Amino acid sequence: MSTESKKLKTKNRQDVIKRLRYIEGHVRAVATMIDEGAYCMDIINQGHAIIEAMKKVNNLVLEGYLGECAIDANSASVSKRKTAIAELVKIYSKK
Repeated sequence: MSTESKKLKTKNRQDVIKRLRYIEGHVRAVATMIDEGAYCMDIINQGHAIIEAMKKVNNLVLEGYLGECAIDANSASVSKRKTAIAELVKIYSKK
């Protein structure tokens, strides 16, 4: 598969960037909370919200990959299909 076919499509890309910018601001706000000595449970709660937001970003990227790259691989050669599967397994095997 070419790297061009592995890029996020414009609609997904815009949504992912929007969400990442929101998360970036959220992380800065949590850093400020820590600097100001906020209650630990409030910090943990906000940290959890950031983690959940990142999960949504990852799901959008995965959705784009499965909707475009994996489908392309399905109509391609066996080695390209194996490569697409191996990429997913490698990512989801990390601990």
